[in-house]
Amino acid sequence: MTAPAIPYASAQIPAMMATLASYEGAFGPYHPLTLSVATALAVELCESGRAEEGRPLLQRALLDLTRHHAPNHPVRLRALQAWSALLHQDGDSHAALVIQRELAESSAQPNS
Repeated sequence: MTAPAIPYASAQIPAMMATLASYEGAFGPYHPLTLSVATALAVELCESGRAEEGRPLLQRALLDLTRHHAPNHPVRLRALQAWSALLHQDGDSHAALVIQRELAESSAQPNS
């Protein structure tokens, strides 16, 4: 038996997908607002039982944030937190710890 999806979270997903598409068109795929929506959508997908869609979206957002923004960018830090939480949830404590270290190091960097 599978757990029922969270109705509130599931109801938000179509609107978040539309927002992401709109932001990608208006701001481009690497803009912090676009990547912030992508991160939030990925978390919602994972929390509502759609991890097969959410995980790759979060990985892509984190990769794009790492390539195009400072290590201590607030959106990147949020994406790292979300990725670490997913890894921990999956029982991969070692990988989650590696991400937590990266998060701590990135957070400690001065703003440029």
